[in-house]
Amino acid sequence: MIKLKDKRTTFSNLSRIWMVTFFIFVLFFASSPVLAQYKTGSPVPDFTLKTLDEEVYQLNQFSNKQQHLILCFVHSNESSSIAKLEEMVNFFNDYQPRESYQIIAIIHQDKLIEVIQERLFNLKEKTEIPLIILLDVDGKANASYEIESYPTILLLRSDLYVRKVYDRFTTRQKASFYQYLKFIFTSKKINDNSSGCDGGVCPPPPGSE
Repeated sequence: MIKLKDKRTTFSNLSRIWMVTFFIFVLFFASSPVLAQYKTGSPVPDFTLKTLDEEVYQLNQFSNKQQHLILCFVHSNESSSIAKLEEMVNFFNDYQPRESYQIIAIIHQDKLIEVIQERLFNLKEKTEIPLIILLDVDGKANASYEIESYPTILLLRSDLYVRKVYDRFTTRQKASFYQYLKFIFTSKKINDNSSGCDGGVCPPPPGSE
């Protein structure tokens, strides 16, 4: 009887552990909609948005036009997300990749768009890199991509399928992002070999493959 009771207790404990593990698993994936939905190799939703100058762009028009497409979702009310977009623009200005690419910034427009409008104009006018700034006035594009944090950056292949997603941009993720850019892009400039990169080509960051 004692052995049977012990077996029942052990089975009950294992069942509880399994149930707890299952719920943690479900909660983890439920809290990461972007990463769960847009896995490597999956297509992304199309959208049609206007620039600050009322010029209309559709995402599908960039299909197979360049080797890399970068979507950067930022919020007009979050200055830090705009600052990270500026950092990325500065990176490409300095790195000068050999490969063809296009950066598309999607601004979730809110009532404070006027506050950053000049900042966005300056960013566009002072750079020679391929940068398009689009306004998501009603937030439909952000909703279709299930954007919850800013910036969220999607690296797409030439066929507009997902290569990588960065949806939290913590210090660690930011470092991994720029390391990965150096891995997929070759700089026109002669880089310092002390950085660990050979001729502008860096090893992929841990966990990137």
